Amino acid sequence: MSKLLMVLTVLLSSSSLAATSPDRPPAKEGDVEITDLSALQQHFREKTLNLREEMYALFREQHGSNLLALQVMDMVKEMRDVLDSVKRLEGKVESLSKEQEDQITGLSNKLSEVGGKVDVMRSEVRLISQHKLTWQNSSWDDTYHSDFLVDGVYTLSAGALADNPIQHLGRGMNRKNNMIIIDLGGFFKIDTVKLWNRIDDHQEYALGVVVYTDEQIIGSIHDVQRLYNLRANDNVYGRKVFVKQTLDKYTNFIEIQVYGSGPYSEGERSVL
Repeated sequence: MSKLLMVLTVLLSSSSLAATSPDRPPAKEGDVEITDLSALQQHFREKTLNLREEMYALFREQHGSNLLALQVMDMVKEMRDVLDSVKRLEGKVESLSKEQEDQITGLSNKLSEVGGKVDVMRSEVRLISQHKLTWQNSSWDDTYHSDFLVDGVYTLSAGALADNPIQHLGRGMNRKNNMIIIDLGGFFKIDTVKLWNRIDDHQEYALGVVVYTDEQIIGSIHDVQRLYNLRANDNVYGRKVFVKQTLDKYTNFIEIQVYGSGPYSEGERSVL
């Protein structure tokens, strides 16, 4: 133990002199020239490591197995430091997990809210045919196309060939069983189909028309009117609306409007 005290005394005295004595005697061979604080710190660190090795050597000489105990104590301290670091990391991970969980819960609530609004919008009965794709067998003079039926223009004007354009099947066609098709672009529940008849002439061309969607009949026309409102039965669904002339007549409507709700998937049909 006396040797250990001697080593400590020499180390501290040499470091103190190196740091505070500007007029110290010339360094002996093997000594380190100390010129600033950082060099002093580095020198002291090296001396400390050397001292530690000397201490271990003394313990090996004087205490034998006690050196192992000292090394174990150092390892235990290092392990405690590691465990403390792990606990701090675990705390940060738990905090992040809780934050992410809260964010996911908030996002889920927002999605549920949006989903509820979408369901409300889908359930609203509204115009679902405007500007949708249409088709008919042929058009009179390649002019009065079926797209006029869904263009949103229907007034009390008699200008069927100008500012209030009509749809008209082709000249010289076999008029019976001619067809107009409106593609709704999705699977909708049909509520009402409105057919706006021509104003200036030939209103009787609407007679004999049958309206259906997919394989379900919505209604038919058997008298002359300015506007036909064909109300569908409950649970009438479809992707397309068909307007078929069953008599030997043309068809010349100003506008056809389909009202309904959706779109839905076909699997939802059974639960709506």
